[in-house]
Amino acid sequence: MEILTIVETSTCIIMKSGSSTGLNWQEYEAVTKYIYEMLGATYGIKVIGYGKDCKLEGKSGVKHQVDVLTEQLDGGLSHRTAIECKFLNKKVTKEIVMKLHSIMSDAGIESGIIVCKKGYTPDTLTYAEHQGIRLVELREVEKDEAQDEHNINAFILDLNIQVTITRANIISIDLGSTQITDEDEIREMHFSNDAIILTPDGIRIPFGTYLTAYCKEVSRQNQLLKTITINYPPVKGKLIRMDNDDQPDIEKISFTGFLCEIDASSKRSFQVVDQVWMIMKEIFEKKSYKLSKSGMLFRDIGEY
Repeated sequence: MEILTIVETSTCIIMKSGSSTGLNWQEYEAVTKYIYEMLGATYGIKVIGYGKDCKLEGKSGVKHQVDVLTEQLDGGLSHRTAIECKFLNKKVTKEIVMKLHSIMSDAGIESGIIVCKKGYTPDTLTYAEHQGIRLVELREVEKDEAQDEHNINAFILDLNIQVTITRANIISIDLGSTQITDEDEIREMHFSNDAIILTPDGIRIPFGTYLTAYCKEVSRQNQLLKTITINYPPVKGKLIRMDNDDQPDIEKISFTGFLCEIDASSKRSFQVVDQVWMIMKEIFEKKSYKLSKSGMLFRDIGEY
């Protein structure tokens, strides 16, 4: 499983490859803070404290440190929530709930949340529900989980591409001894570079040079759908083409065509898929979220 390091910015977290063996407790707190910033943004809930400097003085005069502190203003009244992150490799016990409840009571904090990665003991679940403290499980996706756990269909990107192409369309090549009017044959001569004029002394002149010169001149004149004929000085020789046994003599070199516009607009849809990094489950509220590696948070509807 790819190991990621978190870099905090004012609006999001950026995850990049690192050399550590996994998340540490500081990074776990940073992810928790980021998630609750995103979840609370719609409801006017803001993170007002975070990390080792987030300390509250209680009625007892004792200062208490909490990992993340949020605030919601309702009618001028402040409602605060203390969030504790327990980066433990075992289930959280009721003693941690009791400690948080004690801090809340002393500091006058209305709500409490505990976030852990390994779940809770049965007694913890019962006691937390009794005290009104919410429990959340936040863990990384394991590589041996079902494949559909690893991907998120983030969104569909619709692209409407408006493109108009203006180009010269050659309808006739007059060599004096023969005329070439087949559209596919003319296109093949233009784009394959296989057609040449072979002079009696063995000089090989690319016929595409004349084709390109005609197209540039028609484009320069910029007169849509006007038939334009241009004559070029003839060169003695034969027209030689690959896969064509006909080798007409060059008696003249004349092109006829016109400038046209082609609508090359198109519509394309792309399914943007992101990879899941972490899964968060709210134990009592029965809600589940997925955090992607690019920092997007998605609610799982109908799961858990």
